[in-house]
Amino acid sequence: MTRRKVELKVEVPADKSAWRPAPLAGPVVLVSTRSGRGEPHVARKTWLTMVASVPPMLALSCRLSHRTAINILETREFVVNVPGEELASRAWGATDQVTAGSAADGWALSESLRVGAPRVQECRAHLECVLDATRRVTDEDVVFFAKIVSVSLDESLMQGAPEERYRAMRSLLYLEPELYAVIENARRVTP
Repeated sequence: MTRRKVELKVEVPADKSAWRPAPLAGPVVLVSTRSGRGEPHVARKTWLTMVASVPPMLALSCRLSHRTAINILETREFVVNVPGEELASRAWGATDQVTAGSAADGWALSESLRVGAPRVQECRAHLECVLDATRRVTDEDVVFFAKIVSVSLDESLMQGAPEERYRAMRSLLYLEPELYAVIENARRVTP
C-alpha cells in the first residue's frame, strides 16, 4: 500500500465560491417540475444528496425565488433527471429564473410513472420524487426532503458489470461554475 505524503494544510475561506479546488463535488442534474397550472419546467441543480435508503429519500436545496421551488411547493412533486456528458452544455443553460419563459423548451418531455412532473427523455436516469418535508435554511434558500417513489434507467445501463454501467452512465459532477467532471471509472476497493 502506497501512502501519500502528509502535507501542510492551508486554511481557505469558508465561502464556497472561494474553494479552488472544491473539496466537495456534487451531481449535476436536471430537475423537472410542473406548475399548479400544468406548465412544465426544467432547471439544472447541483445541491442534491441522498439522505436515507429505507425509504429512499433525497434532499434538494433551491432558492425560494426559483420556478423549481415555486412548483415543488405548489404540487409537492418533482423528477431528478440524470444527464450524461453529452448534455453538459445544454444542462448548464437550463436556468431557473421565474422570468425565463418556458424553461422546458427544447427538452423531450414524457410522462412519469408515479408523479405529475415530466421526465426529461434525453437523460439516462430518472428519480420521481414526492415532497416529504421542507426546511428553510436562509431567507432565500430551502431544502426539500423527498421520498423517491420511482427510479428508471436507460435499458442499456442494465447490462454489464457495475463498473461498466457507471462508465456508460457518464454522470456529471459539479466542481464550480462552468467546471464539471465526468465519472469515467469505477473501481472496487481492494483490501
